[in-house]
Amino acid sequence: MSTITAESRTSAVFIKPILYGNTAKHFGSKRDSDGHTHKWTLYVRSFNNEDISTYISRVQFRLHETYPNNVRVVNQIPFEIEESGWGEFETQIIIYFVDPHEKPVIVYHHLKLFSTDPDVVTGRKPLVNEYYDELIFQEPSDQLARLLTHPKTLPPSTDEQEYALKKAETLARIKTARQRVRNEIQDLTERLRITQENIKRIRKGSVDHIYPPGTFLALPNEHAE
Repeated sequence: MSTITAESRTSAVFIKPILYGNTAKHFGSKRDSDGHTHKWTLYVRSFNNEDISTYISRVQFRLHETYPNNVRVVNQIPFEIEESGWGEFETQIIIYFVDPHEKPVIVYHHLKLFSTDPDVVTGRKPLVNEYYDELIFQEPSDQLARLLTHPKTLPPSTDEQEYALKKAETLARIKTARQRVRNEIQDLTERLRITQENIKRIRKGSVDHIYPPGTFLALPNEHAE
């Protein structure tokens, strides 16, 4: 995206939620070639699935000095880098905006690899170590304000698609289960009605058997004093 030149400002405040952090997954064993134990990803992402490249021009990641080219710049989404390693360390993340007059945002993140979760330890699932933050734009340029007002939306990731599919399947199972319960309640209600009618019929038959139709019961006379 082209750089925004100095121009009039918009009297407004815009807030854009983001996530930054890292994921890590254990190889299962130490790699013979370099002793690395984990594959990891360090990233900056939108919290609500916006295309943050609409207003972010690049992100700079500073890694531990033992990594070759330990200062890496990503100029397009996804704003992330993938690496491997065996130890944890602090990283620096600098976010630059398409408007050069906007001051870059600097955050620090401790890149985490290890967890006490058995599934993470064995590599059955990745470790996720991320944080929520907000980018606040106070009186941005008119052009940047337009970009902030009408950002693009990214297509859902594979994980989000899988989650949506599982959610739909779960809701369908819940709906089916509820319908089955309603049907069973209706069936039990009908059985109860039939049973009650049979009980009434049996009771009436018992009374008719003892006192056939046409039988008049004489009430005892009251004795005069």
